[in-house]
Amino acid sequence: MMKVIQFVPALVWVLACGCATHDVNPTKPKTTVGYVDFYTDSNLNLSWRVKRAEEQNGDMVEAFLEYSPLKGNILRLAVPAGTNLFEVWFMNKLTTGPQPVLVSVANAKITPVRVALNPAGAGTVRTELYEYRTTRRGVRQVARNVSGDQQALEINLAAALPQDYRPKEQMPYFSPPAK
Repeated sequence: MMKVIQFVPALVWVLACGCATHDVNPTKPKTTVGYVDFYTDSNLNLSWRVKRAEEQNGDMVEAFLEYSPLKGNILRLAVPAGTNLFEVWFMNKLTTGPQPVLVSVANAKITPVRVALNPAGAGTVRTELYEYRTTRRGVRQVARNVSGDQQALEINLAAALPQDYRPKEQMPYFSPPAK
């Protein structure tokens, strides 16, 4: 019985860490990190993918990846102070590819990065849908390919200078999530 009691706090800690998100919005900033706000002018229901270059070797590692669209127009990340290289891309939009941006980050401050999506031609998107069909022998899974034209978008990023920390809702570029 004693082993079970010791196991429960460890399980709670693991579940809490596993469910944590990298999109942060504390009421007061931590003094050991800086914050980067990637924002759009309006809520576009984007599925963000952001990579950051590691200091030691320059390899790009996932800083944020979410397949379901983010609520609101601001993605806030906590990162080490200094100059950081990011790559921004979207999982639910046809884009010309990830775009890099150098961002100067200061401890306990926010650096806004405006993200603009501009038309850049058109492209064909192929989607694979899986469905189940009944046959004489039972049920089997089949893939159905669907193709369609979509507007291609170019990602443009513009980093501003670091400014005093405020929660997302108090930022001048905040746009409330659609209901």
